Amino acid sequence: MCGIGGVWCMGTAKLDKRDAKRLIELAIYLQSRGDKAFGFYNGENVIKFPSSASDVIEMIDRIRPFSELVTGKRMFLMHTREPTIGDPLKNKNNHPFELKDIVFAHNGMLYEYTLFKDIRCSVPEHEYSYEYIDTYEILGKVETDLPETDSFEIGVAIQEEYNKRNDFIEALERALSYLIYFGDMALWIYSKKDDLLALFRFERPLFYGFKNHKLWFASERWMLEEIKVKKIKALRDCELLVYTRDGEEYNNFIEFKVKGKSLNCDYHVEEEWDIWRDWRFYL
Repeated sequence: MCGIGGVWCMGTAKLDKRDAKRLIELAIYLQSRGDKAFGFYNGENVIKFPSSASDVIEMIDRIRPFSELVTGKRMFLMHTREPTIGDPLKNKNNHPFELKDIVFAHNGMLYEYTLFKDIRCSVPEHEYSYEYIDTYEILGKVETDLPETDSFEIGVAIQEEYNKRNDFIEALERALSYLIYFGDMALWIYSKKDDLLALFRFERPLFYGFKNHKLWFASERWMLEEIKVKKIKALRDCELLVYTRDGEEYNNFIEFKVKGKSLNCDYHVEEEWDIWRDWRFYL
């Protein structure tokens, strides 16, 4: 179990010191869902450490006020980690992950992670074709080796679809339509080229609401209530929500397709083992 949460500014709004205080509170609430690592993206840099949100914020505050990483920015997107695959002490395995065109974080698990990699890599036209730029420095050495976590495969799939289609929403629809066969997820995904924020959930919780022309989101409703966010809504299973700075750009549902038939999210696809293993049918 991990936590995701953050804020997205609408129109010309920017984050201020009051928002910084709310984000600190939200980060500590999210820590209840995972305290082995904390990371965030503020529109400029991915920053992450293998420690709890409260410890990381305290550490940053000793160097410079944490609020300086927030004020004046137009987004602040976070993740707190309780690991499944990938040692959190190796910072490359912690969220968020940054690729050529996207930054993203994931709560959930690809239960058929190995199968997913094996099947996708066995299809020649779907070999890895991405640029991984999420680097970090340890003791003066810049590390660029690939993450070991299952979550990273989600970003790779989205980036590859974006490479082919050059359309963020279409890439999300395509990638998510087969990723949901392999696990569960709540995601935030940011398109650097398009300046778009996407939220998606399948069998993992995700809530969003508004305060002062800003979209706030978190893994649990009470977290948003505690920071006085209004008009809180729950994303429904398979709901994909995309926001521009002007407001909602796209809101639709990713459908399961089993042998050409569309199904709702109540359908238990894990019972359809032929689907999991006949990957070419869905590409």
